[in-house]
Amino acid sequence: METTITTVVTGVEQVTPGFVRVRVTTPGEQWVSTGAADEFIHVEVGADDVDAGDGHTSRHYSVSKVLSDGFEMEIALHGHGPGARWGQRVRPGDAVEVSEPKAYYAPPSAAHRRVLVGDATALPAIARILAEANPDESFSVVIELASMADLRELPSAADVRVEWRIGGNGYAPSVLCSELKGLLPGLRDAAHEPYVWVACEASESRRIRQNLRKEAQLPMAVMRIVGYWHGDKDHIMSVWNSLTEEQLAHAASIWREDRSDEENWVEYEPFLRSLGV
Repeated sequence: METTITTVVTGVEQVTPGFVRVRVTTPGEQWVSTGAADEFIHVEVGADDVDAGDGHTSRHYSVSKVLSDGFEMEIALHGHGPGARWGQRVRPGDAVEVSEPKAYYAPPSAAHRRVLVGDATALPAIARILAEANPDESFSVVIELASMADLRELPSAADVRVEWRIGGNGYAPSVLCSELKGLLPGLRDAAHEPYVWVACEASESRRIRQNLRKEAQLPMAVMRIVGYWHGDKDHIMSVWNSLTEEQLAHAASIWREDRSDEENWVEYEPFLRSLGV
């Protein structure tokens, strides 16, 4: 994991059957919010495996609320992996190692129309984005759940239309790409493109990215597509662990710090496809 900060759990709340909210305090001024509404941290959960390509045994969680002495994060209890197990057993008083926050959500100032699309793991970030939105913003939102038992109110000062769908989340085929295909044409006009933010299972996020680029021809500057988790992690790990030193070096050379992630994906996507992932 990156630079680690030791936090202490001060509260654990079952928000819905599929979500646990964990409140932590942070020491002094060590943890500083990015200010972005979808900021996230890596949390050391005691995993005994290593995520493909990043060397971490931690898991990625959204910061659902920033507090004066710490923050809240929400854990989606999907599947039976180390993150879900940690979310089920964490208790007040536990010490938790977390990273400094990072974020993806960065709409252009001129784009007042926003599109948010995500599966259950994106729900905490979507909730915070909407809660911190301004009255002059307009949002079209599609959220895919495994169960409507996890549906919640999403208060906002903005103009918001939310569509809830059942699918994906490791239990069924995802409907997010098809939903976005149907939604986007009605939101575009000759003068302005909407800002599109997507967070979901990694293979579905890649499918959506390809659709937005090739079929919708959406400019990279007005979209941010993120894979929050891997539904086919065992296969990915097997492929990644079999790469030669030359292939690993090539992968590292593709992902450059002098360009945006969406620009990097133009080259990285064909590379992943060549590996069969």
